Amino acid sequence: MKRTTCLVAAALVAASSWTPVALGAAAGPPLASTWNIAASGSAESSGELEFRITPNDGSNPIDITVPVISGANQDAVARNIDRALSSQLRRDRYNVELGENGNVLVSDPRGRPNFSVELVDSGVENVRVAVQSVTPSAPPTVPAQSTPAQPPPGTTPAIISPPRETSPGPEPVQTPPPSNTPPAAPPPSDTPPMPNPTPPPATSPPPPPV
Repeated sequence: MKRTTCLVAAALVAASSWTPVALGAAAGPPLASTWNIAASGSAESSGELEFRITPNDGSNPIDITVPVISGANQDAVARNIDRALSSQLRRDRYNVELGENGNVLVSDPRGRPNFSVELVDSGVENVRVAVQSVTPSAPPTVPAQSTPAQPPPGTTPAIISPPRETSPGPEPVQTPPPSNTPPAAPPPSDTPPMPNPTPPPATSPPPPPV
């Protein structure tokens, strides 16, 4: 009887200590290779921004606190975020870059989706911080061409018409020689006549006497 009572009591203790676990908690935050942190607004109070970086190798999350003073604009907030993340994250596993318009990029040097970035808490008034994953596009492997060397198959090449012939202009007007030009000199009178190159026709002999 005592043995049965002990078994029932142990079962009740085990059942009371069991805590249900949500199904989504085991999955964890989403992973990406590049994260963009965008700050907007101007701080109306001093406070702190708390970020959490969770690697995918099973190690503990990294909590980073970013101080923000009152009056800081979005560029100043982005510089504080960049400074805090760069000083507390390993450079061989995380690449932190300061962009434009209050943007900070955190990426994996090998381009693998190995970590997640979350904004856990914000104690700064009038400052909004958006954290989004970024999927970089591959650069083009072929340089852009202005005109293809050969037309693609199935297309009719454009016919280039020859240049149009221009109509000839008016003929140039020939100007007569001036009136004071001396006439050509006549040939000298003692020049012997030139022989006629054509021989005279042959004459027939007279008929014989009767």
